[in-house]
Amino acid sequence: MAEHEAATPTGKSGPTGAKREQRSLTLLDMIWPETGLQTMSRLPRKPQDQLGEDDLIELQIDFVTLALTPLEFIQLASFLRMSIDGLLDHHPALQRAVVNAFDIKS
Repeated sequence: MAEHEAATPTGKSGPTGAKREQRSLTLLDMIWPETGLQTMSRLPRKPQDQLGEDDLIELQIDFVTLALTPLEFIQLASFLRMSIDGLLDHHPALQRAVVNAFDIKS
């Protein structure tokens, strides 16, 4: 593997560091103050509506990075949303955590 490349979780290799930054767009990069959880999502820099199933979206959670196709990324987000809905159905008191996460005043 070349010095400027690193293996992704999917086994593909790609650019690292500054080269990756130039080729990608960070959608969201945040650290949750309540827990210190670090999260980031990044996608290839492409013209609008040109993202394809051969492209990979990176989802980083602390020290774990997932490389997902756009469809896989959407499916994972949908799964998480449905899981959260189920969790809140069983434990509605956790709704306060949702409100606090987005700093919504009751």
